Amino acid sequence: MKPFVLMLFLAILGGCAINANQAPAGPPAYREGYAGGCNSGKVAAGNPYYKFTKDVLRYGKDEIYKQGWDDGFATCKGSYEAIGRAMR
Repeated sequence: MKPFVLMLFLAILGGCAINANQAPAGPPAYREGYAGGCNSGKVAAGNPYYKFTKDVLRYGKDEIYKQGWDDGFATCKGSYEAIGRAMR
């Protein structure tokens, strides 16, 4: 029963992609980067319900967007991996 409850929790938690309005406070470029990085981090951690999102041209030119993307990727990938480890 416990694995089922954890899987249900993951499905609910992981079913909604983050957008810039849900990202941490900061300039719009940071928030937009964070949202894309977070969604991408969840994909990298194995969540099939997200889409990898990265504006490669902007990432190469906009340091604020890049920092947000990197922060979002690391944070959300780590969080999703931690949930997976807790389920094992």
